[in-house]
Amino acid sequence: MRKLLDRVVRPFGLRVIKAHHAEMVYQHEYSGGYAQYRDVQITHNKRKLQNVWADDTTLSVIATDLKARGLGANGICHGARNGYEVEWFRKTLQGDVIGTDISETATDFPNMHVWDFQNENSDWAGKFDFVYTNSLDQAMEPQHALSAWTKQLAPNGRIYIEHTMAHAPQGAGEMDPFGAHPMAMPYLIFTWGRGQYRLADILEIPAKQNNAQRAWVFVLERAQS
Repeated sequence: MRKLLDRVVRPFGLRVIKAHHAEMVYQHEYSGGYAQYRDVQITHNKRKLQNVWADDTTLSVIATDLKARGLGANGICHGARNGYEVEWFRKTLQGDVIGTDISETATDFPNMHVWDFQNENSDWAGKFDFVYTNSLDQAMEPQHALSAWTKQLAPNGRIYIEHTMAHAPQGAGEMDPFGAHPMAMPYLIFTWGRGQYRLADILEIPAKQNNAQRAWVFVLERAQS
């Protein structure tokens, strides 16, 4: 994985080095494989169950973009933990919005489903106007996750990936295995998305309402055939 990521960022004059706090891209490797990854994610989900990363400022920017495009009748929020963003979008867009989380605690909250967001779901194929997440950093295989989400989009649908410096390599590790500097994200999307999806826009949030961090929302659309 390290060699692959090094090739990805090398055209920008960057390189992946051993100390991941200084990297542009980082992917944690679990000695126990997927079983360890899943156990770690569920443990930290329960520990942070009442924490909310999504904020009204960022969600409002996304809702405005959806409304301007006549979208928002339905959507899915991946890695939504306690469903805050799900209920926010349902109320604001008056749409049928659901959420997922890998932990069984997801079903403790309205309109939430237990699901590993990296996996495809045939029931959701071509169904949603939008996909939203602020949890791509929790993916063991982010490339697979994006591929799965693309298949969930209805025609003209959009994927919204919220990203901050907290999602960069210095914040990555066992709990949040994927980290990428915001500058590296467009190139990762370009490289991973060939023939599947493309970067359509970047929405900038000067300061999130709940923690004042600057945020970038990377907006993806299906690639034109």
